Amino acid sequence: MPSHTVERGVLRARLIEVAGKLLTSEGYEALSMRRVAQEAGCSQMAVYRHFANKEALTQHLCSMLYTDFVVRVSREMEIAEDPWEKLRLFIVALIRFATRYPDHYSLVFLVRHSNPEVVADRERLGAEFLRKVREIVRGVLPAEVDDVTVNMRLRQVVACLHGTAALLIAHPKAYDLTRQRAIDDVEATFRKLLLPEEAAGAQP
Repeated sequence: MPSHTVERGVLRARLIEVAGKLLTSEGYEALSMRRVAQEAGCSQMAVYRHFANKEALTQHLCSMLYTDFVVRVSREMEIAEDPWEKLRLFIVALIRFATRYPDHYSLVFLVRHSNPEVVADRERLGAEFLRKVREIVRGVLPAEVDDVTVNMRLRQVVACLHGTAALLIAHPKAYDLTRQRAIDDVEATFRKLLLPEEAAGAQP
């Protein structure tokens, strides 16, 4: 492999590392092509040779992190045998992801990107993972529940989880939310949606 190709690969990796740290530690507004160049020790034009603009760089970072998240959580859920334990792992992992990487989470899940190719890429990344979550929801629900209901419950549990994560990121004090309270709230709601008889029996 030519030395200049190796050098380009090393610089690209360095740019991604620097930009990821900036986005995680200081947030989206602090991230700029100029700042990345300064931190990486290269010219601003060198950054543009790898990424067309800030949006392209940010999208790359978000896609990388989300892909890693999906792979890791999928592996954790596959190890667990009980469907409810799989759901609990999903809840904990996504709330943890949202609180650790709030800007990444917002850009991936809460912001509708103007570029249809970016939107399609995000939907592609999430489609397989959602199929796995649907299988878990199917496993928790009684066998006689039809597919229409399973799909409805899937939408409801995902909406509950994402909504709670968004409140935890944006307005934790207003809603008196901590990470653990968010996890507990979502798990309680999941039980009411998916195991209504058990939830009813637990009422005083």
